[in-house]
Amino acid sequence: MNLDLKHFNSFTNDIIVVDGFWGGGKSVATSLIGSMTGVEKKKVEHVYEYVCIAHSAGKMNSDAAKAFLKIYADLSQYNNLIGREVNLRWSDDSGLRNNPGSLTYLKRLFHPGGDNVAEKISKENLALLIASHELIAVSDLLYESFGSRLKLIEVVRHPVHLFNNVRDYTATFERSREFTLSFEVNGVKVPWFAAKWADEFVASSVTDRALLSIARMQGAMINAIDSINSAQKPLLVLSFESTVLQPQDSINRLEKFLGRQSTRRTNRVLKQQNLPRQQISAGKATSSYSFTSSSSSSESEIYKNILSEIQASGSASAITEFRTAVNTYNLRWPSQLNELEKLWEE
Repeated sequence: MNLDLKHFNSFTNDIIVVDGFWGGGKSVATSLIGSMTGVEKKKVEHVYEYVCIAHSAGKMNSDAAKAFLKIYADLSQYNNLIGREVNLRWSDDSGLRNNPGSLTYLKRLFHPGGDNVAEKISKENLALLIASHELIAVSDLLYESFGSRLKLIEVVRHPVHLFNNVRDYTATFERSREFTLSFEVNGVKVPWFAAKWADEFVASSVTDRALLSIARMQGAMINAIDSINSAQKPLLVLSFESTVLQPQDSINRLEKFLGRQSTRRTNRVLKQQNLPRQQISAGKATSSYSFTSSSSSSESEIYKNILSEIQASGSASAITEFRTAVNTYNLRWPSQLNELEKLWEE
């Protein structure tokens, strides 16, 4: 007898997933969202990525994948409310320092737990807040699992400002504490998102791997955005550039999308994140992949420096594909960086 796995008596609270590139500025969005009414502090739990990727690759049955996501999300939120798994690491993006309401989470360490906690989660619609990496390309399972509970927010960032982060990521991809779900191709570790061009990834330099990863993941992301919008599923896209330069506009959009309100903690987050900014990348790094710059450097100088690194070590074909991605981004999410595209011709 082949029985389907199923999670019964699921909570009904919102599941907020903030997705984007490594170093793409998700911490700004999650900090703002975490300061709003009825939202728990952010969690970075890779299991959601692993399940969606495995399911998309045909490695996990639909009933098992959906049951796993549902039960894990509910368990994770229950643990939130009783103080389990509180991240006390001071420097972590998901730690107490970088999340509003720290005292509340410490007090929960002494909570007795019980069925009333589960009831409270659904009754008060206490939202689970999750940060993920490029999950949108395999997000169908999330919508199938959580339905109207899911609020997916995609944070996009200019490809040039992503380069250093993704290059460093690919340069250290073989290290033992790198946990991206990967495939093996002729003994070489290949990240899941490069499965369709695995041989090319293996043969490419670190710089080309970064350039091609950014260009092709951005393409997959845009295709997913268009598909989700066509299906009229809940999705909000925030550009990092607009959010840091005009944060109130993004806050207004978040409030409308989530049906939640900013609080006095939101003002504290604005101060901590140096918002609004005069310069896009002059903020606070909250992870090893965060890209920031010296406030004494102009946007043009920053752009030129990154461009020089790309042109010095990237192949002509990879640079051409990357430039196409830059142009696409500038058309879709214009910012003050658009005018710097002319620097490619100098």
